[in-house]
Amino acid sequence: MRYLTSFPRLLPALGLTLLLLPGCYSRSDMKGEEAAADTKTETPAATPTPDAPAEAAEAASGAAAQPLQAVNVFLEVSGSMEGFMPKTGASGENTKFQQHVAQLLSEINRTPAARKKAFFRIKEKPYADTYQGISGTVRSGIQQPAKSTELPAVLDTLMTRYYQPGTVSVLISDFIYSPKNAGAIPYIKTDITDALQRNGAQPDLAVSVYGYTSDFRGTYYPALKAAGKKTACCDTEIPYYIWVLGPADAVRRFDAALLEQQSGKQAHFGVTYPRPAYSVLDKFQNKGAWYYGDAGASKRAAGSYRVVAVSEASAQQPVEFVVGLNLGQLPGQYKDVAYLKQNLKLEGVDTDARLLDVTAATDQTKASSGPQSKYTHFAKVRLTRQPKAARPLVLRLQDQRPVWVAQWTTRNDGTPAPKTFALSSLLDGLAPADAARPIFELPLTLQPAK
Repeated sequence: MRYLTSFPRLLPALGLTLLLLPGCYSRSDMKGEEAAADTKTETPAATPTPDAPAEAAEAASGAAAQPLQAVNVFLEVSGSMEGFMPKTGASGENTKFQQHVAQLLSEINRTPAARKKAFFRIKEKPYADTYQGISGTVRSGIQQPAKSTELPAVLDTLMTRYYQPGTVSVLISDFIYSPKNAGAIPYIKTDITDALQRNGAQPDLAVSVYGYTSDFRGTYYPALKAAGKKTACCDTEIPYYIWVLGPADAVRRFDAALLEQQSGKQAHFGVTYPRPAYSVLDKFQNKGAWYYGDAGASKRAAGSYRVVAVSEASAQQPVEFVVGLNLGQLPGQYKDVAYLKQNLKLEGVDTDARLLDVTAATDQTKASSGPQSKYTHFAKVRLTRQPKAARPLVLRLQDQRPVWVAQWTTRNDGTPAPKTFALSSLLDGLAPADAARPIFELPLTLQPAK
């Protein structure tokens, strides 16, 4: 969303924490642009009639939820997006963006996961379109690109006109913040937050961010004019993003239905997930003198054990046990073993128990006839001191800023690169990098053998 003219601009991207709020939508220098932006008559998208309340969330038993009420898809068509959607040449070549987004639009249009689908072009504001119209733009190129796209205004529209229970807004853009001068850079986070705070709070607002890169055939515009001049592009790939905005449960269900299986980077803000199934496993990589301490354990089927009764433990004879975790309902970000090893923590009271390792299921565990076949991941715990009484343990997964955000961030995008200007600051407007929250907490109990 780089500026192609000298008009002043504040271009923050979608901002929200668990308490993200809508912002303003007005600017005098937008007037009169729509006539020049397109030759055909366009009518700004009308405010949709609120649908009935969304269906109840999935039950704890895992029963499937009812379809989402609606999915609203917004595609930016400003000049900086032309390189992702170049006009079809004689060779018929297309970009990775065109292949990916055309397929995604088709899947959204056909999915039974939502009752209603609507499609919009984002110029200086959203304009109603059709699936065929948007898909044609992606495939054949932007015929008359907008001069500029004012993201704070667009986000206000998404919040005030399209935020409904059971509804998500999907925004496809390069998400470039292009301040008028370098003096605005320190206020990027504040600008994002303010843009979403002016008209009241939506306490369940959440966003998922998906990052991709694509070959780019067009004019490249640096975010800051001082960084460099526009240039023909590119020998390198340029990032673009898909942001999913809406109530937390709706965002989670849309992600699972349409985006989870796609390759790409992820970051999630305010999205909540059901607590994973988990159990202590007594015949899987266990060591030492311990047994299930759950009431009636001998008569229960494996799969829901939470209590470890320790007969003896010492440095010479440590106790080790494995907790099976079914993380199948979580996004890929939280299933990555490297991420789990860094962010899954074991917390206890009056115990030296520690998390020894985290591993993913293998072909062998999946094919096993034992209870380990039910789990996608395994957390191994070791202790060398017998508990004096029943003591609580908690396995907690913290939500941390993924490392790709820093890797994709630049403060100078004068030279085309697979980086986005001020991306870290943009996401600080969603939630500070140090504002970790638990994705899940899994309680266990240690106790002495009886």
